[in-house]
Amino acid sequence: MPATVLSPDFVNNYLDSHLGERQVNKIQHGFPSPRFWNETSVPLDEIAEDRIRLREAHGTSPVFLYVGVPYCIQTDPGKCGYCLFPVEEFQGNAALETYYGYVEREAEMYREQMQGSVLAGAYFGGGTSNLYKGPVYHRLMDMVRRLFPEISEQADLTLEGIPQLFSREKMQAISDSGMNRISMGVQQVNERLNSFSGRKQTTKHVIQSLEWARELGLSANVDLIFGWPQQTVDTMLEDLETLVSWDVYDITHYELNVGGPTDFALNRFHELPSTLANLEMYRAGRDFLLDRGYQQLSTYNFRRPGDPAAHDFREGYTTRFDHLDTLGLGYAAITFFGNPALASGRSWSFINQRNLAQYKAAVDNGRFPVERGYRHTAEDWLMMLLFRSLISTEIDRTQYAAAFGLDIYDKFATVWDALAERGYARITPERITLTGDGPFYAPMFSALIAEDRYRELREEAARRKKESVRPAAASRSGQ
Repeated sequence: MPATVLSPDFVNNYLDSHLGERQVNKIQHGFPSPRFWNETSVPLDEIAEDRIRLREAHGTSPVFLYVGVPYCIQTDPGKCGYCLFPVEEFQGNAALETYYGYVEREAEMYREQMQGSVLAGAYFGGGTSNLYKGPVYHRLMDMVRRLFPEISEQADLTLEGIPQLFSREKMQAISDSGMNRISMGVQQVNERLNSFSGRKQTTKHVIQSLEWARELGLSANVDLIFGWPQQTVDTMLEDLETLVSWDVYDITHYELNVGGPTDFALNRFHELPSTLANLEMYRAGRDFLLDRGYQQLSTYNFRRPGDPAAHDFREGYTTRFDHLDTLGLGYAAITFFGNPALASGRSWSFINQRNLAQYKAAVDNGRFPVERGYRHTAEDWLMMLLFRSLISTEIDRTQYAAAFGLDIYDKFATVWDALAERGYARITPERITLTGDGPFYAPMFSALIAEDRYRELREEAARRKKESVRPAAASRSGQ
C-alpha cells in the first residue's frame, strides 16, 4: 500500500484554516461519508461466503449487533429540535409491534451466515427503543439468541431510551430479558435548556430511571450534549455535577452536531455557543470529570471505575482491531463488514432502507432490505479503522504493521508531526496518542488524513455523473 504524502505546508494550512470551524462528528459512518455509498446492489451472498471463510480460517468471529426502531414520540419542534437521524412519527403500539415482526423476519435471513459467530455486544437503538411494551424486550432477546446461540459472557447488551418513557415494569422486563445496560439520551439535565428540544423530560424522570436501573442490576449510561443553544460553561458543569452526585459511572459527553433542516439549525443557530466556546466547554467538562476519577475512553466517553454492573462497552469503535463485523437490523440500520485479510473490494459498509414502506416491501418479497452501500478498497478499509482508532484517541502502530504491513506513522508522517508540534498528539515507537485538545479535534484530523482519498472519490463521482448524462442526452437527440 503506497505511502500518502501530504506536504507540511498543506497540513499546517489545513489545520490553521479549520481550527475555527465547528466540528462535525461522523463516527456512525466511519469512512467514507455515506454520500459516496453508491452501490445499489450489495452482494450479500458474497459477504456471507467471506464471513464463513474468515470463521473457518480464524475460528469463531465476534459480531456486534445493532437493532433499530424507526419511531420517535412527537415533539414541537419536530425531531427534538436537533436530530439528524431518519425517524418516523410514532403512530401507536400496534404499528410498532408490526414493525418488530419485520425485524424478526430480517434476522432470519441472516441466521445461516451467522452460524458459528459469537455475539460480542448488542445495541437496541433508534428512534426510541424504549417505546416497546414490556413483553417485547423478551421477544427481542429471544430473536438475538436464535441468531447468536453463543453470547460472550462480557457482551454488553444495551437498550437506548429517553427517561420519560421508562417505567419500573419496563425496566424489570429489560433486566429479566437478559439485557444488562440502558443508555439514556438525557442531553440536558437543565429543564429550561432541555425544553428547547420540545421534549417533556423532567429531572424527576432521569433520577427515577437511574434508581430503577440500579435496583434491578442494570448498568446505566447518560448522554449529555454540549454546544446547546444558550448553554454556558457554568450550566454545563452544573449538569455534570448533578450526574456525578447521582453516582452515574458512564457519561457520554459530546458536541452538538448542527445541520440539515432542524429547528436548531434554522431557528436557533444564533443562540449556539461559538466554536471557541465549544472548545472551552470540552476542556472544562473533560477536566471536571478527570478530576473526579473518570477515565476518558474516547473522544466523548468518560467512565469511572467501580461500577458493579458494567461491561467494557465501547461505542463507535472496537478494541478488536483486525476484524470489524457489525450487523444492522431494521429501518436505516447500518452494517460494517471487513478484514485486512480480505481482497480489495471485499469489505463493505451498507445501510438498510430509510423509507419504512420500502423496508417492509423488501422483507415481504424475501429480499435483504438494503438501500445502498460502499465497496471498500484495502486503502479505504485502513482509513475506516484509522477513523475509529482516532475516536479511541490511541493508534497502535504494532497492530497496523501486523494487519497492513506498514508503519501508520510513516504513511501520514507530516500529519502526526504537525499534531505533535501543536501539542495535539504524542508519538512513541508503539503508538500515537491524542493529547490536550486533540480528542476535540479528532473529526477534523480524520478529514485531513482522508483529504487525498476524498478528492479521488469526488472526482470519481463527478465522472460517473458526467457519464450518466451522456447516454440520456444521446437518447433525447435520437428521438
